[in-house]
Amino acid sequence: MLSRHRIIVAATAAAIAALAPPAAATTIVPFPPHKAERACGVLAGVLARLATAERRDLTDLLPGMQVTTDALGRVQTTEWDALLAGLRTHNGKPDKLPMRLIALRRIDDRNEETVALYVARVERERWELHRYAGDDGMLMPIYKPDPHYETAHHTWLVGFRGNQVVSLREADELYILGFDKATDCRGAVDPEAPVAVVVPGKD
Repeated sequence: MLSRHRIIVAATAAAIAALAPPAAATTIVPFPPHKAERACGVLAGVLARLATAERRDLTDLLPGMQVTTDALGRVQTTEWDALLAGLRTHNGKPDKLPMRLIALRRIDDRNEETVALYVARVERERWELHRYAGDDGMLMPIYKPDPHYETAHHTWLVGFRGNQVVSLREADELYILGFDKATDCRGAVDPEAPVAVVVPGKD
């Protein structure tokens, strides 16, 4: 089994391409320093939009962001419908609740002021067709037919440039890193998000 250190190194290497600025760029857009205190709120907002937005809204959310899933690989524009289905449904039924960010653990060496890499814990209420019923005495799991909603936890590798999410990669293999040193992100909001202005008399 790989050590935690080797897993972190491999995960960091896999995310370098997404965090690096485009080689063909003709102008350099400066990114502000990454603020760790904003990470939970920013990512929670991105996940909330992925869990509830209409497909047409993804044209504002996903350009410039690299999304990679186990089922689709690196997601292309033509695969946005499949991405949303994968994030919102399971076994043919929609999730009971939108997916939500639970915890975030930073794993990079913090040598780059504008770049940050995190492992995120995400929770979903998914429709399952079977329920775990113990093991057979030889550590082989037994599942019995029993359709029900069940809480499922997933792990994502998240890359930030500045205070913007630039990469999301499904990475359930990184669950081994644990979240004992993670930040609890439940209910987090971005403290620097723009505040909607309501004008009296306007709908």
